[in-house]
Amino acid sequence: MRRALLLALAGTLGIAIVAALPDAPAAYRAARVSDPLIPADSTAPLRSRLAANMALVSVAGLPPVEGSLVQSAGSVVFHPLDGGEPVVLPLFRTIAGAGRRPAVRLLEVAGGDDDPVFLFHLGAAVVETAAPGVLGELAAEPSRVNELGNAWTTGERMLAPRRDAAAAATVIEDLVRSAYAESLFAALGAPSRPIGIVDVRGVRAGRLGEYITRRDSIALSPSRMRSTAQLRHALAHELAHRWLRERPDTARQLTETLRPIRDSLRYGFHDRDEHLAEALAFAVHFLQTTSREESADVVLLDSYERLVPGTRDAVRLLITLAPYRQHPLAGSVWPMKASD
Repeated sequence: MRRALLLALAGTLGIAIVAALPDAPAAYRAARVSDPLIPADSTAPLRSRLAANMALVSVAGLPPVEGSLVQSAGSVVFHPLDGGEPVVLPLFRTIAGAGRRPAVRLLEVAGGDDDPVFLFHLGAAVVETAAPGVLGELAAEPSRVNELGNAWTTGERMLAPRRDAAAAATVIEDLVRSAYAESLFAALGAPSRPIGIVDVRGVRAGRLGEYITRRDSIALSPSRMRSTAQLRHALAHELAHRWLRERPDTARQLTETLRPIRDSLRYGFHDRDEHLAEALAFAVHFLQTTSREESADVVLLDSYERLVPGTRDAVRLLITLAPYRQHPLAGSVWPMKASD
């Protein structure tokens, strides 16, 4: 049933991904969409905003961001509506001796057969869209990767050079002085000691950030991060660890209704403590993303919850705190009071 649905939608909604290069195969070229793109401040329902070539994309485990997808030969380019840097996502990988293998995998079809929303793995990203286009075609017929042009991507550039402690410290200082950090500290509290850099042992363990309980301090690793969004999310995640450890009853309260993460590539998979901290960090991102009346769409919370179960209850909890009591969705989200 799901395969038949994918095949049908891939054919009828193939206009979802717009071919940008002239050498893209005809099967993936798109007719011009008659409706204009939904603007960033639109109050249109989420389902409508995800039509055409629009999508919610979670890059490298980060919370989902709304934007447009444009096909460029064997890759798609994601353009965030908030004006962030475009992200290039190859549609396939080439394996020596085995040829091309799709980088696309169907994760879930949500919303029912009459109004489905599709979630795909695309490399290290998760794409949610109502119009699967080329993603649906490749998930249903992997052999079609051989019809695509060359896959390409951009070079990786970290926020700070490796082994440059001064540059990493500057990145962290700029973050701590930002309005974003101030808003996090107001909601989740601030550590008693300054935020520092992940040490050599933490780097070897692959940590982007860590909360050091014995010192009540947070360490971050800008030299292993590719974007400010990644840096900000790491800070929110580590502050969430601190907030939950100071409130064990609240952590247990959230755990009681916590459904497991189903995506094995998602941070927090099979790790309750990391899962809880990630849900709280996702909740903070949701509340900040929807903090203006024009962007206050409670339905968007479903997308966060699909990626990290527990985000909804974390939002219900945070929205009772002083920094969020005037939030536009305060009257739309059933609150959950934290345990004392």
